[in-house]
Amino acid sequence: MIMKVKFLDSVQEITEEPEIEVKIRKGDTVYTVLWALAYRYGNDFYAVTVGDESEDPKIRILLNGRDIEEYSSCLEADVKGGDILELRERT
Repeated sequence: MIMKVKFLDSVQEITEEPEIEVKIRKGDTVYTVLWALAYRYGNDFYAVTVGDESEDPKIRILLNGRDIEEYSSCLEADVKGGDILELRERT
């Protein structure tokens, strides 16, 4: 299954890409996708996304246009093929 990840604002400066497609598996969550992206994009990406697990992400995360904080499971929300994850600055 494939999902799209869009990088906006300062997150795009870190990745140097506006968006990518990510291969996901059944049972993957927003958190597992962020970890895979942190492995790909390095320490700066890690610091603003998953960073210290005791802290909230320093960026705003939207899943299919809905702020991830609206989901009861937040970062543990399941992802599926065709989903769109947006990562942008908090304002």
